[in-house]
Amino acid sequence: MSPSPIPPCPPPLPAKKLAQTTKKLSTSKNSIKNNESNKENIQSNDIDESYALLNRKFYSRECDWALKYPDIQKACYLAKVCLYKAPTELRLSVIEPILQVGPTCGLTALSMLFEGEPTAGLLLDEVKKLGYSNNGEMFSTQQMSELLGKILSRKQLDNEITNMVICGAYCDSTIEIKLKLGAILLVPYDSDYDHAPCLKFGHRAHWALIVGYLVDEDKKFYVIARHGKTKNLAVWQLSDLIRSNSNLTEFVQPVGHPNETFILPDEGIGGKNGLRSKFILIEGFKTKNEIII
Repeated sequence: MSPSPIPPCPPPLPAKKLAQTTKKLSTSKNSIKNNESNKENIQSNDIDESYALLNRKFYSRECDWALKYPDIQKACYLAKVCLYKAPTELRLSVIEPILQVGPTCGLTALSMLFEGEPTAGLLLDEVKKLGYSNNGEMFSTQQMSELLGKILSRKQLDNEITNMVICGAYCDSTIEIKLKLGAILLVPYDSDYDHAPCLKFGHRAHWALIVGYLVDEDKKFYVIARHGKTKNLAVWQLSDLIRSNSNLTEFVQPVGHPNETFILPDEGIGGKNGLRSKFILIEGFKTKNEIII
């Protein structure tokens, strides 16, 4: 039996027709690739959205005990404190945040205490006249206390308010008792990159207004703070704040203010009129609103 004849090869396409056919084939391949890629992207997006939903469901449980108090919820979430169980105790004097302009952290903290009246700018004019400051810096706890006294005398508030400088004589437990009774503190400390207390020997000295406290399920005592670098409340361990306050020994020229002259007390910030191991205790001051849990 003879083999089947081999069919003849088709004649070659003309050059123009060949180019069109090649283009169609290339387009078809790209279309297939694009469709496959789109399918992968759609699947990937679906997975991402699923994970996002899972994450939202998971994270919504963190600090959900504070849903009624968004500022407290955010502060505890950022500090990783009381994530899944409510504090056993919490007390907070509600004070609205004010952001500082320039090196006016102490003056801004005072302005916050009085709801922005006087402003930090007006207080700056006053401390310049008193010779306490050139740029808003307040490196003397005693002078801060004197300035607070002047504001209180002008305000003529109904309730009796006292403020005094505490010079390292109070132990943690005594401070805890004062805060539990509603006291407010003005505390100088070293501020880290996230504004939490750190130990930089006073090179990053900053002022904070301690407006409350909380105690977690492990009986750890935390302070709740306001300061001029952020609108968020801050939650720190009291022991960390005390250590930071006790390490304020020396001044360095702030990086953002290389040409300004700053007024320092005799013997510097670590001396008897400076900041080290000193804070201001304010008792009898009542804010318009208070949260107690």
